[in-house]
Amino acid sequence: MNAKVLFITSGMCKGGAETQLIKVALFLKSLDYTVLIISLTPINEFDLDYEKKGIPVHFLKRWRQHPFSNCNSLYQTVKSYKPDVVIAFMFIAIIFARLLKKILNFPLISTIRIGVLPRKWYIPFLITSGLDDQIVYNSRASMNKFEELKLVDKTGSVINNSITIPSLIEKNPACRHDDLFHWVCIAHFRWNKDYMTLFKAVALLRGMNFRLDIIGELNAQTWPFQVIEELYIKEHIRILGFQKNASDYLQDADAFVLSSFSEGMPNALLEAMSYAKPVVVTDIDCNKELLGQASCGLLSRKEDGHDLSAKMLQMMQMTADERAGLGRRGRIHIMNHFAEDKVMNHWLALVSPYSLVKEQVHY
Repeated sequence: MNAKVLFITSGMCKGGAETQLIKVALFLKSLDYTVLIISLTPINEFDLDYEKKGIPVHFLKRWRQHPFSNCNSLYQTVKSYKPDVVIAFMFIAIIFARLLKKILNFPLISTIRIGVLPRKWYIPFLITSGLDDQIVYNSRASMNKFEELKLVDKTGSVINNSITIPSLIEKNPACRHDDLFHWVCIAHFRWNKDYMTLFKAVALLRGMNFRLDIIGELNAQTWPFQVIEELYIKEHIRILGFQKNASDYLQDADAFVLSSFSEGMPNALLEAMSYAKPVVVTDIDCNKELLGQASCGLLSRKEDGHDLSAKMLQMMQMTADERAGLGRRGRIHIMNHFAEDKVMNHWLALVSPYSLVKEQVHY
């Protein structure tokens, strides 16, 4: 008899955390676990028939217009579902899950997906600390930071993001339509992405033989286009918005670049490494941890356009063989530590004891 697993998340955005949630939910469903997802907002950016996949999602309404009905809907849904274990993704979901646990007394696994606790959640997160049964992080750097700052009261564990390992297609240089160095950046325009520093770095390299393709949701923002105009870098940057075939751009790229204020463990970086691409990323905890282990690229100082441009130039001036060596090391690291089968087995080991408890209670 398998357990009933409830996931609670802030919304079904096309972000790294939500992508991982869906992967875990589908995996557990494939093993005949009963799965329900509660989205605390009506946001749904995935082109997925959740019901058909067997992982139904209960969406709450906008909180400003429906605060009381949302609270009632959340409580009644969890109460009637009677989960054997709840897995909360994102800080606000963790806070809500902790409050519900006080009333409904279910086992709670809280999973922290980023190394920085936003100020707006700081007090409610601390007040409710101690209600988690287990805490899971997606990087050791995040775990160390939360435990050192005493933001949690128990030792956690790390389960890496899962990455599908792609088959590599041998590129034929003769098939290139240009002789440009192709950079790719895959990241939505969100608060933790530092696109301004990336644009400044590109401006410092203006006139060199390269192009940067940026793939990610703009969310109706226009400032990136204005900045690109002001810095005279239109010939170097293409903002392509969300692309379903983002992997095609990774496959074609010579290198990957990502500028960030903070990260948990960026999926796009992991995917770039799985495609054997050398990388240039910001020197923040999770990236330092990853590149320190994989030796697959270069770190640039945070919010420093000059240093980022220097690291991008260093990458472009390497030989193709040197870049290929970096890429191979990154791919091997992903295969050894982030491959889907290995990561999902870690999740199964975490969840399966609650199925055993259910069987013991049942019999």
